[in-house]
This record gives sequence, structure tokens and C-alpha cells, in this order.
Amino acid sequence: MNKSIIIIGAGPVGIIFALLNKSLKFNILLLESNSKNQVIKDKRALALSNGSKFILEKIDVWNDLSTKITPINTIHTSQKGTFGRAVMKAEEFEQESLGFIVSYGDLITSLNKKLSNSKKIKVSYDSEVLSFNKEENKQTLIYEQKLEKKLLDCDLLVLADGGRSKIKGIDIEKTNKSFDHSALVSSVETDTPHSNIAYERFTSMGPMALLPNLNGKYSLVWTGPKEDIKSLIGLSDSEFLIALQDHFGERVGNFELCEKRITFPLKQSFISKYPKENIAVIGNSAQVMHPVAGQGLNTGIRDAFILADCIESEDTNLDIKSMINKFNDMRKLETKKIVKLTESLVTIFSNDFVGLNKFRGIALSFLDLIPPLKKRFVRKMSYGK
Repeated sequence: MNKSIIIIGAGPVGIIFALLNKSLKFNILLLESNSKNQVIKDKRALALSNGSKFILEKIDVWNDLSTKITPINTIHTSQKGTFGRAVMKAEEFEQESLGFIVSYGDLITSLNKKLSNSKKIKVSYDSEVLSFNKEENKQTLIYEQKLEKKLLDCDLLVLADGGRSKIKGIDIEKTNKSFDHSALVSSVETDTPHSNIAYERFTSMGPMALLPNLNGKYSLVWTGPKEDIKSLIGLSDSEFLIALQDHFGERVGNFELCEKRITFPLKQSFISKYPKENIAVIGNSAQVMHPVAGQGLNTGIRDAFILADCIESEDTNLDIKSMINKFNDMRKLETKKIVKLTESLVTIFSNDFVGLNKFRGIALSFLDLIPPLKKRFVRKMSYGK
């Protein structure tokens, strides 16, 4: 009799993990609190690394996304008001692109299309998980769907809901850090074609990223102190574009149009104590990081890939707890390195102490002038190692 996996969360990470399980070892059920197709119109821009492209190719989803992605061929990093910049071009590293931009809705649509063709994976929408219980060797999950409570047994529970819900009976301890910063995201247009160049600009308020997107638009991610970001929301579109131009400069031409602006608080967290039961934690349920390096989703996708690989590499007499411990050991160190790197970038480039501007300029020039260092940095961002 096949064992069962229940995955809480049918977002990109949860679905990718389900699709990576090609063997017949498990029956798989995804529990999703949202309604079906609720997020297909979500235009949030997601950054995909070359490592994530490889994984999406592996589950035969990449070709369906090909008309919906925007490749990043060049990354231009600079600091306002000082010398020093770093430019990375895909051809320097013998890569087709340095990354890709896709909307959340388009990625989910392609993943759901692939999911619908799978006979062994089922999805239950409008399903809110209430509690988890383990007695002897039996794990049970209680969830509610359309006001009806249901009970399921599961051999392996995978948390992939982004940590949105607190489930009774599941004990996870996390190390949390608040940056006291927020992020503002929007879509903007300039009078100059983006030419598939992504810009990272460090200003006195905080880091700004302009990511090339479809139809010649940029996806803007602007981070900084909460009060500063809050003040930007209160501006009219024309006032906001003037503020954006002032902080970013004229490197991409003149800003002419912006769409709806959305803000959210920034935080960092990672697991310090794992559950004792047969529970694996992946994606934002396992770690949350600052968006400055665009590594959040890519780290989650790599979680899904490594967990699926741990399952596939086990023999037929699968020891689930041993497999989970193996997965945790493999991901712990790598995840902490990515979180630490991201935190270091935030610390260095989000403070305006005397003398730090000069140091940042030197650091960017140093990175730009030493090819092996650039290559190592790009590999870390592309493949997480």
C-alpha cells in the first residue's frame, strides 16, 4: 500500500515539490486555503534564477512559460551620489541569461496546467488546516472545507504555505528578525527601452530594484524605513514618479507611468527547532529573507527539489524520519549562508553612516574588477551554492 504525502499550500513551492515526485511511492494531496484560480491574475513579479529554470525544465513547465518570461541579460548595480558600480553580463559567465522575471499568476497557471495532467496528485481548494495529531505511528490532520470538518491520515506532512497559518499540534521554533523596513512594489514605465537590464540602486533611503518585465515595463521593488515607504504611498502618481526619479536618477531615462503601489513589512526568519514528527518544512514556511537579492522563491524551489531528491534516493523501505533529518541537514547550512549573505547586503547597503558610502563604492568597484569574485557571486545567486 502506498504511503501518503499531504502538502499544505498549493503555491509555486508546494506544487513544484508535488510534481517532482515521479515515483509511485506516495499518493499526494495538496491542501490550499484559497479558492481555485483565485491568484491567476496576480501580477506580482517573481525573480527566477537559472537554478530554478533547471528545476522547472525538469518538471516540463518551462516551455509553457517561455512566452510569459522576461530574461535578465545584464545586472547593473550602483550607488547614488558616489563612484563605483558593478556590471554583470550573461555572456561573461557563458550563460544565456542571469535570471528571469515572471508574474506570480503566470507561474501558477503553468504549474496548475501541469498538475491537472497528473493522475496521482490531487488538490483540495478552500481547505483550512485546523490541527495535527500524532499517536504512536499514526499522523492525522483535521481541516475544514466549506464549513465541513474532515480528517486525513498522512505518512509525511509538508508545510509549504508560506507560514501563513499556525496549526495546532505543530511545534516549530524560529529565529526572527525585523528590519523595521518595508517594501514598495509597483510596475513603472520609462521613455527608454529596458533592453533586458536589471538595475539595483542603493540610495540613502534604501535599496531599489528595477526588473525588466513584459511590454517594456519595469517591476519596481523599493525598500526602506517603514515611515519613508509609507510616505510614498500617500503621494499622487505624478509626485511619486518625481520622487522615484530623484532617488534613482536618469540611468533608465524619464519615469512616465506607475501602476498601483503595494507595501508590505520586511522580516527575516529561519527555523531554529524542527518538528519531531514526520514533518518537512519548505519555502517561506522554512525561511523568509529580505528581497534585496531576489533569493526567497529560488531558495524555496531548491528546498522542494532537494526534498524530492531525498525521497527518490531512498530504497523501497523508506524511513521517513531518517529522510527528513537528511533533508534538514542538507538545507540547514546552505539556507543560513543565503540568509546571512542577504542580511549582510541589507546591513551594508541600507545604512548611511559616515564613511560607509565610500566603502560601498570601493566594494562595488572591487567586485566589478575581479572576474573570479563576480563568477562566484553569480553562481551563488543562480544556484544557491
